[in-house]
Amino acid sequence: MEFLFWFLVSLIFYCYLGYPLILAILGIFFSKKVKKEEIFPTVSLLIPVYNEENVIQEKIENSLALDYPKDKLEVIVASESDDKTNELVKKYENRGVKLFAFSGRKGKQHTIYRTIPKCQGEIVILTDVNGMFRKDAIKKLVRNFADPKIGCASGELKYKNPKGVPVGEGEGLYWKYEIWVKKLESRFQSLLGANGSIYAIRKNLYYPISPYRGDDFDLPIGVTLQKYGTVLEPEAISEEDVYPEALADFKRKVVIVGWHFRGALILLIESIKKIRPFLAFQLISHKILRWLIGFFLIFIFFSNIFLLDNLLYLILFIGQIIFYSLAIFGYLFDIRRKKLNKLVNLIYYFSMVNLAALVGVIKGVLGKQKPTWEKVR
Repeated sequence: MEFLFWFLVSLIFYCYLGYPLILAILGIFFSKKVKKEEIFPTVSLLIPVYNEENVIQEKIENSLALDYPKDKLEVIVASESDDKTNELVKKYENRGVKLFAFSGRKGKQHTIYRTIPKCQGEIVILTDVNGMFRKDAIKKLVRNFADPKIGCASGELKYKNPKGVPVGEGEGLYWKYEIWVKKLESRFQSLLGANGSIYAIRKNLYYPISPYRGDDFDLPIGVTLQKYGTVLEPEAISEEDVYPEALADFKRKVVIVGWHFRGALILLIESIKKIRPFLAFQLISHKILRWLIGFFLIFIFFSNIFLLDNLLYLILFIGQIIFYSLAIFGYLFDIRRKKLNKLVNLIYYFSMVNLAALVGVIKGVLGKQKPTWEKVR
């Protein structure tokens, strides 16, 4: 029981600190440089939507205002909507915006699959409807494709938290850590997944994926498996407001992990079959083990109970009780819109993220995660 306790504790520290440390050391010797030049390939900006009447016009205006040659940029809205979204998009047809409307709801991946063959661009940029690009985002993103070895480039998402909600502060801190890890991975041109708010892929490298898998995770790794580079472009910025409701953010994370965990296992098998040991190492270290931390924490807690006859383990058990009590305390304050101490907020967010991952893994394994999901904004 003592071995199990420390083994699982070690795995958690490895996921958060050991893995990036290994990347940092390896990067000194094996990093790859990207040949960046200002180029203007034809680009299709693809916006998959479902019932986004409240934000679609803002997104289209943002897209049309981007600093990129108009004759090289194709703006496409792929919609399964049954509200006023399609009607609002049609108002922009005289400004070159294309609408591909589909009846019935089959989910984002199916919408992408049906639309990409209709895209005219050499490069397809996928984005979320609530992600607002900075004016030079496309220019910064596509310059990576001047290097013929690059097949996918992800921009960087920056969260805005105008209302200062606690879950948003936690999201911002976590995202800074995640970007740091992504930058380390990008040095090997092996970025493990892109950001769904802003990423680009060579159209000829796209391949259909199951509607039960996430495009922003599977497609970039699929590019890597095709022996092309996948990189982070930190100067290509998309901005989104954080989710103001803790429950909404929790549901979103459950859905994402439910999709991605299934994809990660499939991609792990593919990386082993194609003898890509570094990619397999990344999938296990950055994603699969990270998503299992919620299970590790449960086993650590209960294994600790059997070790309470030792003073050290008694202190560690009390520490866990305090830790999870602060997480519950943080949640109760959050739903009442009360300001949280930074430490309490961090503990609360850490616990929420890992609980969401736990639920997402279970749903993914059991096949309970639907290809569609209800908006939580």
